[in-house]
Amino acid sequence: MSKNLPKSDFIKNIILTGQVTQFIVKTVTIVSALIFSLLAFLTLLGIIQNFGTPADHIVLAILSVTGIYGMYTSLQARKIYKIDSIFPDFVRDLAESRRAGMTFTKAILFASKGNYGILTPEVQKISQQVSWGSSVTDALIAFSERVKTKSIQRTISLIIEANKSGGNVADVLDVAAKDAREIKMLEAERKANMASYVVVIYVGAFVFLAIIAILCSSFIPAMTGSSAQGMQGALGGGSVRQEEILPIFYFATLVQGFGSGLVAGVFEDGNLSSSVKHIFVLVFVNWIAFKILLGV
Repeated sequence: MSKNLPKSDFIKNIILTGQVTQFIVKTVTIVSALIFSLLAFLTLLGIIQNFGTPADHIVLAILSVTGIYGMYTSLQARKIYKIDSIFPDFVRDLAESRRAGMTFTKAILFASKGNYGILTPEVQKISQQVSWGSSVTDALIAFSERVKTKSIQRTISLIIEANKSGGNVADVLDVAAKDAREIKMLEAERKANMASYVVVIYVGAFVFLAIIAILCSSFIPAMTGSSAQGMQGALGGGSVRQEEILPIFYFATLVQGFGSGLVAGVFEDGNLSSSVKHIFVLVFVNWIAFKILLGV
């Protein structure tokens, strides 16, 4: 039984912390990446033929990871942004309930009956944990672990310390609500200021792709065609085939798209997790451009 305990604790922890969807997404992402990586390896060895190139399978592995996980992180980031925006209202209502003479536990139970938009289910989870016998501290910590934003974790930590100290909790809650609102305003201002840099990165990536496309569609065929044999001989070089040059540009655009997406995510909000969706878009556009326009 002791061997089964860690597994049951792991599953219980996932359910209690609301990470079931995250666990499923990560599992699907890893499995899809492994499948395409295996196909790339088998194609490279020649075991599988006429089913795409190894490079195609590697790109599909990258797209499957960035597409599935990137979509999930993007939706989660949007949800957390909305929760962050309305969280100060929840803290302010807790302060008003405390001033009305309610205990902290009753204030949370009363707040769970209100409407806080997308934050309402999270407030109800806090209330359920408290009503089931958990302490307010444990319920608030579990909430901060589910949301995992610096603003909420900082505010929750402040609320817990104020509740433990036994001072004027209502005033502390008001300060915490004001602090959370100001932090959110600063984050929104920073994101708006950095949006122009993200646009510049996308423009640079597409300009690079356009230049490569022009080179591969007109300049390289002219340099490697029969009319260029005399010039190649005069320069002392041997004959170069177009099929040998195009893959170099192909991999260059993929690497450039991957790097640009990585930088765009960091510029957007300072988190590498935000880079995933940008990597998916840029790598996908480059891959499609070469497959359709140039037939690589």
